Amino acid sequence: MTVALPADMPVSSVAAGVRFVGGSYGTGFQIGPRGYHEFACTHVAPAATRDRFLVHGREVVVAEANDLQSSVATLIGTYHELMTVYAGPAPGRDRISALFGSLEITDHVGGLVVRPRSAMLLDTMTEQLAVVVRGRGTVSIPGPRQALALVPRHAGAPTRFGEVWKVAYPGGDDKHSFILGCPAGLAEVHLTDSGALDWLAQLDVAWHI
Repeated sequence: MTVALPADMPVSSVAAGVRFVGGSYGTGFQIGPRGYHEFACTHVAPAATRDRFLVHGREVVVAEANDLQSSVATLIGTYHELMTVYAGPAPGRDRISALFGSLEITDHVGGLVVRPRSAMLLDTMTEQLAVVVRGRGTVSIPGPRQALALVPRHAGAPTRFGEVWKVAYPGGDDKHSFILGCPAGLAEVHLTDSGALDWLAQLDVAWHI
């Protein structure tokens, strides 16, 4: 996946998510940079660490929210972190270890790649990448399977790399987002209050499969 932005559009954060399914198995993961777990447990859902252990040489940290409504288990990589969220208390160490042990994880400075091990007979159900551009908005990029269902049937306004459509939010409150279609990818763009439409024409998103 590549996201092309003009040089004057600083990216303030990037996060990704993936959900694997197979049989009765269905688990979602979120991918963020180092410090992702600590930020979530401090600012999103305040939580305290309950356990730490190793899975294939990588540390896994388990934390339980202070309100006892949720828990997170996060595998700490060299450059990125892989998190899964549970409702209520987290399961035991054995189940969490088996979960992360079922994945092939490759972490490098350019990104983290996570796939289910072939013996698990799992498939990727959904993928999502979110890029926050400071002062402009958020670019939410679904995986190729989900993107096809979001493309409007009518032609959009042309951009430098594709076309764009204006889409109303549910509820009819006059708010809207934009669907950006490019030859190899699609994104839903949410503008900030100060965000301008002109930068949409400069965006390009592409999945490399």
